Amino acid sequence: MTPEQYLQHLQTVYAEYRLPFECKRPATEADLTELAATLGPLDPALAAIWRITEGSNGEQPMFQRPGFVDALELLTPKQALVQARNMEKRAQRMWDLAGPASADKRLTGHWWHAGWLPFASFYGDIVLLVDKHPGAEGSAGQIIAYVHDPDEIQWVAPNFESCLQCSADSIDQDREEFLLGLLDQD
Repeated sequence: MTPEQYLQHLQTVYAEYRLPFECKRPATEADLTELAATLGPLDPALAAIWRITEGSNGEQPMFQRPGFVDALELLTPKQALVQARNMEKRAQRMWDLAGPASADKRLTGHWWHAGWLPFASFYGDIVLLVDKHPGAEGSAGQIIAYVHDPDEIQWVAPNFESCLQCSADSIDQDREEFLLGLLDQD
């Protein structure tokens, strides 16, 4: 699924419940350049989404992990940098408390790796990341998730475009649940 198709899909989901889906202004090239300089080359499809909208508008969910009921917001490039720094700071503490983050051979077992790129979050308790440093059975560019309670790193999708499709499919399984936070505000 392309970024444009994904955003159109979200527009349709929101419209079904008469909710506005409003994109923020596009991210600046300066913000994207700073992000790439700090965390490494950007996934082209993720960069394409940021060139359309720099992030979620308020508490507007844009992602959901397959098989879970969660509503994650698209981080702005600046928020992605902050999230990366926070995850890097707590990585050693997490290792000391919990040991390896995962036994999945697609993952390294680390709690943080330079070059991971956070792009979506549910209050920092769930964070989706592009993984450019996979484990022995993984692939560069796969999508992983940091999950709190229980603390672990999970494999999500083989790449960003697949993540978009998986997210759309998961949202479609229960659109109302995905939008519940917004629907409860009315």
